[in-house]
Formats: sequence, C-alpha cells, structure tokens
Amino acid sequence: MKMLILKKKCLTKVVVITFLIMLVLQHVGAPHVFSQTNLNKKNEFFPGDAMRVSFIDIYKRTDRGGASLDIGGDYTIDGRGYIMLPLVGQFKVIGYDRYTLAEKLAEIYKPYFTEPYVAITPLIRLTIMGPFFRPGSYRISSESSLWELIERAGGPQVNCDLNSIKVVRNDEIVIENLLASFEKGYSLEDIGVKTGDQIIARNKRDFGFRQVMEYVRFGMSLASLYLLILRWEKYKN
Repeated sequence: MKMLILKKKCLTKVVVITFLIMLVLQHVGAPHVFSQTNLNKKNEFFPGDAMRVSFIDIYKRTDRGGASLDIGGDYTIDGRGYIMLPLVGQFKVIGYDRYTLAEKLAEIYKPYFTEPYVAITPLIRLTIMGPFFRPGSYRISSESSLWELIERAGGPQVNCDLNSIKVVRNDEIVIENLLASFEKGYSLEDIGVKTGDQIIARNKRDFGFRQVMEYVRFGMSLASLYLLILRWEKYKN
C-alpha cells in the first residue's frame, strides 16, 4: 500500500514538472508589453522627415505664357528644419503644425496665384524589418494604414507572421498586436506610431518533423526519469 502511494506521488510530481516545462517553452521569447498610448495630435515636423504639399490654383503671372505652375509634391526637411520651395526658396517648417503651415504657405503664394489652397501631410520616417521582400526605411503619411507600409516594403514573404508585428522605439517595445489595431480601422497616427519607430515582424514558428522529434525526445526523457524514480523507490523498499 505504501509503495502504491509513493508511486502516485512520484507520478504527480512528474506530471506537474512536465506541465511547468511545457508552459515555459510556450512562452519562451515572449516580449514585454508596454501600454499603448495615442500620438499627440499636435503634428510637428522634424529634421529628416518629409512633407507632402497639395496645391490647387491657377498661376496668374503672364510672363510665363499663362502656363500653370504646380508646387505640389514631397519635400524633405533638412537638418536645419528647412525645405526648398519653388519661387520662395528655403523656408523653415520646424515649429509649425500642418494646419498653421498650410495657412502660412497659402499666404506666401498669394502674390503668384489667384486663390491658392494648400494642404500639408506630414511624412514620418519608419523602418520595417523582418520577412518582407523590401525591408528598409520609408517615409509615409502618419494617416496611412499598416497595409500601405507593408506594400511599400514589397509585401510579406510566405514565412512572415503578421500577428507578431510590433513597434520598437529606442530599443523598447511600445506597441504589440499591431495587426489587431489596423483591423479596427486605426491609422499609424491613431495607434501611436511616431517618426523613427521600427516596425518588426518575425518568422512563423513552423511545426515540422524536427519539432515533432524534439517533443518525442523530450517525452522519452520524462518517461526515463519516471522509470528511474520508480526503480529508486523500489530499491529503497
């Protein structure tokens, strides 16, 4: 009777140890999760970023034969915070938000156009890393979605785990489960992605023959350990 009780106790210990080991294996490499915060709605510009200018009007000066002049396009902000604009030259954009800057540019271009309308879209710098066809750094609107960024990176490879996409800032994970946020219709700006962030995905964890054999060997090791415990208990008695 005593021998049977000891066997049951040993079996219980083995089961508990096995459960704990499997639990640890499932969570190995799980990154620390930081709270998700929304991006400050004050849209400022930073050196190294860019901005997209949308311009609507008719060029009114007659010395160019009445031809229209399109000043719209993407402009890179230099290290001092300036962009180079047609007819105007260098203009400092640091310190403006998108709406105030649009009003300022419309005022500056009034001598050249009838009723100029200007819209500004900040382009933030993001680095996308992982199993994508063209990983690297891109400038993209903060109002864009994750799919637009992935498209710029050439799309995901077959082994890309989209559910693993996270945002890293200053070597710390600031946002996880990024895919779930975009499925709810949020933009990069809405979920708190900022210029300079890294968007990182990992490979899928393939469960192939090698992984099966590892689990088989692990199970055999546990069985051997259990048999050794039984023999030791039998030897003691």
